[in-house]
Amino acid sequence: MSISTDGGRRVALRTYLDSSFLYALIDDGDPGHAQAASLYAEYEGAFVLSSYVFAETISLVTKRFGKSQAMAAGQWIRRSKRTAIVHPGTDEFESAWSLFVERPEADFDLVDALSFRMMLNQGLDTAFSLDRHFAQMGFTVRPSRGSTEG
Repeated sequence: MSISTDGGRRVALRTYLDSSFLYALIDDGDPGHAQAASLYAEYEGAFVLSSYVFAETISLVTKRFGKSQAMAAGQWIRRSKRTAIVHPGTDEFESAWSLFVERPEADFDLVDALSFRMMLNQGLDTAFSLDRHFAQMGFTVRPSRGSTEG
């Protein structure tokens, strides 16, 4: 699963990590924890997440479990050799803001809009997420269960 073929070339897979997936992975009491942990353990490719997703995840862990647990979760993510935290540029941020504003009927938030733009710019088509918005925007989502979380 870690390698795809691109015209005979071997290319490492990269998948976007969303805060809904990361939180389920971190919180062993989360209903999605077992599925997230299994998928994370089985996947052999690399991960990409935005600094906004990182901040959103750590903020949620801080509020629910305290700063000590949040610092441990943050260190675990930051030290992972297969995870890259990408910082959006001004153009990506402005593009995400435009998407957020131009789609008032869609209930995704600004961090999601930024994730969508960054995925497109990074050439990523798959997200590990429990958030239905990634599928609504046409991305492949794993785990492939119907989630109604936002």
